[in-house]
Amino acid sequence: MRTSCAAAILLIVAVAAAAAAVAADDGSWTPIGSVSGAHFQQLGQWVADDLGAPMRFYRVVSGKRQNAAGINYQFIVAMGNRVGVMDKYKVEVHVTVANARGEH
Repeated sequence: MRTSCAAAILLIVAVAAAAAAVAADDGSWTPIGSVSGAHFQQLGQWVADDLGAPMRFYRVVSGKRQNAAGINYQFIVAMGNRVGVMDKYKVEVHVTVANARGEH
């Protein structure tokens, strides 16, 4: 009886894990728990650099991700202008699968 109960619990856990994996790839946006990591901050810096000289990057404040032929990110980024007036901007970044893995 214990063996079949343990097997049933293991099966339930496996099905739940598979369902969670499918849900992550369904195109929905998933909040990013902590955007303080270097990867997310570098993406935010890249956005500010791409906008040019008038914008100064401060930090990525929050973000969401979506799996879609790579990874789509939506970030709220704190940036400032030349005179130091800071505001928050919503930006979107698409990272291809090769780039997400660090391949070139």
